Amino acid sequence: MMSQQTRRTALTLLLLLLFPVSTLAQSALQRVRQSGELRIGTDATYPPFESVEGNEFSGFDIDLGNAIARELGVKARFINASFDGIFPALQNGTFDAVMSSVTITPERSASMLFSDPYYDSGQLICVRRESEGINAPDDLKGKTVGVQINTTAQYDLEKREGVTVAKYNTIDLALLDLQNNRIDAVVGDAPVLKYMIFKSFRELKTVGHRFTDEKFGIAFAQGSEDLVREVNTALKKIKETGEYDQIHEKWFGEAAERAAEQEASKTKPKTVDFNLARRLLPLFLSGILLTAQLALISLALGLPIGLLLALMRVQSSRLIAAPAALYVEVVRGTPLLVQILFIYFVLPYFHIYIPAKTSGVIALTLNCAAYISEIFRAGILSIDVGQMEAARSLGMSYSQAMRRIILPQTFRRVVPPLTNEGIALLKDSSLVSVIGLTELARTGQELASRYAAPLTIWPMVAIFYLLLTFPLTRVAEYLERRWKTVTRS
Repeated sequence: MMSQQTRRTALTLLLLLLFPVSTLAQSALQRVRQSGELRIGTDATYPPFESVEGNEFSGFDIDLGNAIARELGVKARFINASFDGIFPALQNGTFDAVMSSVTITPERSASMLFSDPYYDSGQLICVRRESEGINAPDDLKGKTVGVQINTTAQYDLEKREGVTVAKYNTIDLALLDLQNNRIDAVVGDAPVLKYMIFKSFRELKTVGHRFTDEKFGIAFAQGSEDLVREVNTALKKIKETGEYDQIHEKWFGEAAERAAEQEASKTKPKTVDFNLARRLLPLFLSGILLTAQLALISLALGLPIGLLLALMRVQSSRLIAAPAALYVEVVRGTPLLVQILFIYFVLPYFHIYIPAKTSGVIALTLNCAAYISEIFRAGILSIDVGQMEAARSLGMSYSQAMRRIILPQTFRRVVPPLTNEGIALLKDSSLVSVIGLTELARTGQELASRYAAPLTIWPMVAIFYLLLTFPLTRVAEYLERRWKTVTRS
């Protein structure tokens, strides 16, 4: 006879089968209240709205986000992510909301929910101080104009006939190209351009007036209506109490502008600021460690997988060789960035949730395994076929001959290309920034934006990558020297 506990378990399973999961799941507001935190996604490379130094976030959006969370009775937890992947991460539940200077547009409103507008912005044109003839959007025809990727500046200019749009990951890189006379102008949000010019790009100036009327809003995933209502209530209260005005004055008011002007008059920006470089050294440590960790783990896992794939591909049986060949062709034929996005953003739609770091390791491992398999396969095929025949004639099985005769020689021959693959893997790890991992390149991106000092930050990043790859080349040289006499004999 079925026990009471068994009946309860069966009833629970039946309910799960009969009713959609969404009806049993928590609402967005319930999840926030129960967890005690509001997870806010932001691309902290856009001062003065959002920037980060180490683990300390600052900016207008940051202060406002903290105030909203307080009104909800929870704490705000900001999660840094590349703007390319910030909206897919919102949709798959990584964030509860996105505050990252997001303009409310009809296209975005079709796939996301938005709070009431909290900031009125607009696009402004920036040119070199000696430039003439560019004062309004119509003057940009026939010009090359820099924008930050996936922003309303890009969408606006792409609709204008005769304008060549140059896209950059961060606005400071666009301004640097303008300063170096590679493009004719930069278009971006007015407060951000003014901040960057005050900070470091004083050879540039803004011209004309804001030519768009944009409203920033907090973005939410579909189905978060209850959370949107509470956030709107919190926003209204923050404005009524005057706290909003205080935050606005802090970042955009006359006092903030006077402080920036005084700083600009006292200091002259340096092409390379060694004092800044020394001060920022500790902040690179976590990014360096994450980059090294991702590369080493992925390489350690990719080597045995690649060897297995290579052994499968050299088999005469199509049933064994074909799946390995298909895997290699698919992985090598698709970009690593797409593979990272698929694992982290697409799999959750099939209820497969993998943490960001694990997703990065899986993508890097599966990608490098395909290339490593081809390196091993080439090494195996480079061994004279007579050696396998001689081993078999001595009574060895195929696996014994492969293990004792072929593979030891293969390993010695593939050390140089494997070293190159390890170096490439270490550099390719920078792509995981799209899923919110702050590795070395992303750390550089954040600091270069915060301090508007790309010429100081990016050479440091290059040196750190060189220091990371140097041990790999030394190990490879040591192994080549050690096995040199063996390969010649």
